[in-house]
Amino acid sequence: MGAKTRTQGRNVLLTGIPRSGTTLACRLLSECPQVIALNEPMDKDRFPDRATALREVDKAFSSFRKSLLRSGTALARTQDGKITDNAYDQSTGRRQRVVQRTEIAFDKPLDAGFTLVMKHNAEFSLLLPEIAETFETFALIRNPLALLSSWSSVDVPVSRGKVAKSARLSPGFNQQLSGIESLLERQLFILSWYFGQYRHFPEANILRYEALVATDGQILEGITQAPAPAHWALTEKNTNPLYDKAHIQKAGEALLHSEGHYWAFYTKSEVEKLLNQLLQ
Repeated sequence: MGAKTRTQGRNVLLTGIPRSGTTLACRLLSECPQVIALNEPMDKDRFPDRATALREVDKAFSSFRKSLLRSGTALARTQDGKITDNAYDQSTGRRQRVVQRTEIAFDKPLDAGFTLVMKHNAEFSLLLPEIAETFETFALIRNPLALLSSWSSVDVPVSRGKVAKSARLSPGFNQQLSGIESLLERQLFILSWYFGQYRHFPEANILRYEALVATDGQILEGITQAPAPAHWALTEKNTNPLYDKAHIQKAGEALLHSEGHYWAFYTKSEVEKLLNQLLQ
């Protein structure tokens, strides 16, 4: 998707629904030769409004590409200065974020034509469809019930029925969201909106979390355009025991009785199957 001729080397955007596996994907991609994937490298000040944000993404690619070739460093969300595959701790209750934006050094050789991936979930999704007309863009999705379950276990804007920076980047969407009172109804609205943002993506640019795990990351070859490492062994977390069963049942029933863009990607039988597994 989009024009890719601006600089030597591919500049790729990765977005997705919060808790769909984009942080994991960044870690895996950065293990591939000639690929760097930066998890949320851009500061909030670079997203003051829609027009400025679109320009700032282009500037960020140029800046990070230069710094990586010069010193092997760039900004990214890290845990203790290292790439992680989960932005939240594994405690019970409301899990806290354990990453922060820091400079990180990548100890790997890079040619001028290396692939640079930048990941932001809310921001890049809010900037669709325009941003995908300029940059090659991929989106990660996940079973909608798994997403709702995960949202209830972490401290993230969607847990509170919000989408970060929506007031700045998509005022109309933000106004619609603000008119919904029930937290669960807000989350279903957000969930449908995210899926709806990707409905016109080519199938090859939609990455399912379940397929990411089932193929041990091989589906990322669409981004790397090269064979993925053979040593990856991934485990699906859709039935995470940290999820609250009472909330799962309520959310699952509401989801199954709702209409939304998620049904263009997942069937109700897939949600029902996961609901039964989570309640066992």
